[in-house]
Amino acid sequence: MKGTVMYAPGDVRFEDLPDPIIQKPTDAILRIVATCVCGSDLWPYRGISSVTRPTPMGHEYCGVVEEVGSEVKLVKPG
Repeated sequence: MKGTVMYAPGDVRFEDLPDPIIQKPTDAILRIVATCVCGSDLWPYRGISSVTRPTPMGHEYCGVVEEVGSEVKLVKPG
């Protein structure tokens, strides 16, 4: 899959990342259809907060549930 990753202030890359997998029984995997960068992502982008490791950006999104863990009860794939 493609993802946006910040490495340092102003250093943002769109790169290939591993496909997600269910790791915990409470996980869900979404196929993202729209996303944006949240204002909180702009603090490290501007250098106001530190970036200590490559960090995925964009946690404001809409998507379709593709898969859920065994303990997920309120949403279903599709």
